[in-house]
Amino acid sequence: MSTDNHPILRPTRRALLMTGAAATAASALGTWRNPSAMARNLKAPTFGSTVYDNALKAEGGIKGVFQSPYYNATVVSGKHLNHLVLLQLKNWLNSFQFAYKMPAEDLHTIVATYASANILTYGDAIWEKYKLGEKYEITDPATGNPAIRNLFWEARFGPDAPKDITAKDNYYQDTGIQVLQERGAVLLSCNNSMGGHAAAAVSDGRAPAGMEAADVAADIAANLVPNATLVPAVVGEVSRAQAAGYSLVFIPNFPL
Repeated sequence: MSTDNHPILRPTRRALLMTGAAATAASALGTWRNPSAMARNLKAPTFGSTVYDNALKAEGGIKGVFQSPYYNATVVSGKHLNHLVLLQLKNWLNSFQFAYKMPAEDLHTIVATYASANILTYGDAIWEKYKLGEKYEITDPATGNPAIRNLFWEARFGPDAPKDITAKDNYYQDTGIQVLQERGAVLLSCNNSMGGHAAAAVSDGRAPAGMEAADVAADIAANLVPNATLVPAVVGEVSRAQAAGYSLVFIPNFPL
């Protein structure tokens, strides 16, 4: 059968499948190009920071990127819970500054947590709202209850800690993220890991009713600890840091 002497071409099954696949890909590409279409017109995350860019551009000195995926690589010290990645970072800084007499400004460090250890980068409000202490069975040594605050953030010895390496509870023995940032460390937060944590909070009921995973992820991203830098995927940032001259210091979960 034909119209105006032109044959009618019937699409083959293969052609229909290819057309459908192309339409699906186009739809997915549109969503990828416009992440706000994925859920409730949420604002797309902003990655990177000036302080992180400067760290990657740093010249000279000694450079280390400290990586850990383990939330439970911890040790209790008095009323504080210390994470091994922060403890080893402190030891690294002190060895170069005090044993090798290197200027502090020549020591360049990046903290690259991911997977469950990414909770080190979340602010107190997130720890309380999504019950991270209960989820990960992290007890606050100061209260004996599941933690409702980021136990790794605050300075251990306060703002008046002596800056004498030989003094008890001195500034240079502090493993709080707050102090380590003052000493130049750049703290990265992994967006991929954050997405996994958001989905888990929804699926196990820790997120408030009505929140979707994208809502929770946006909430976490807006409430990181001060001066944390959100990045797409920490695994990629470790490669970027190594390309910029940083040596990888991987911290497993090991007993002290």
